Amino acid sequence: LIWQNRYMIHNFFRRELMGRFHGSFLGVGWLLARPLFQFAIYYFVFGILFGNARLGEPPDLHDAIYIFSGVILFFTLTEATSICCNVVVANGNLVKKVAFPSETLVIPIVMNAIVVYLVSAVVCLIAGAALGVLHPGWMLFGILPVLFVMSVFLVGAGLLLANGNVFIRDISQLWGLMTMAWMFLTPVFWKSDQLYGVVEHLGPGQRWLADAFFDANPAYSLLMASRLTLGMDDTKGMLGDYWMHLAWATGWATLALVLGYASFVSNKHKYADVV
Repeated sequence: LIWQNRYMIHNFFRRELMGRFHGSFLGVGWLLARPLFQFAIYYFVFGILFGNARLGEPPDLHDAIYIFSGVILFFTLTEATSICCNVVVANGNLVKKVAFPSETLVIPIVMNAIVVYLVSAVVCLIAGAALGVLHPGWMLFGILPVLFVMSVFLVGAGLLLANGNVFIRDISQLWGLMTMAWMFLTPVFWKSDQLYGVVEHLGPGQRWLADAFFDANPAYSLLMASRLTLGMDDTKGMLGDYWMHLAWATGWATLALVLGYASFVSNKHKYADVV
């Protein structure tokens, strides 16, 4: 289906990407300006204000890069899925055409989000390496499987949300609230070993509670795998094994794609009457 409609998907992707910056002075330069600005803010707040600089010690550069690497990935997840929520409703004129493959509408959105993430990841990598926090090596090639799995997950989740929002328009609003909670329940601003420290106070042998909490979070494995590929030092955060994280992320991506595609295709014939 994707190959058959590759030219249409490419045109939609180009329109989505160029439309994002249409009429602005910087144009596509915003792809680079935004992550640079984000890094400067996180470095100032978490590396200087909340770091060791207030004690007269060097700022904690590791925390600034750690948070930045998490924010750029989570922003990709939330932005793509949020746009996908309204993709069917926003393209009602196309959906009402019987021959139009409406399930392909989410693919350009996901492609656009991946491009934005890649630009941000390059900024993170260069800044982290320059500051001596990131140590990229052969694991950097591991970002390709991560990007693929993330794309599959986003397509599946996007289809599921797009289908639901056609019939219940509150889903797009509820999703905005849920992603806010999702971000703070994911080790974006905190480290996974902090939760392990909490559950250990509940008694011996309670480590499985933290493992279950992380395994139930689709964003966790993607986030930790991406940090490992960037060469982040895992002595200050329990990043774990790359392949283990990738396997969990693949499982979540497969589940999302199956549920999303099945729900979308089984209901797409109703969209014309609803939108």
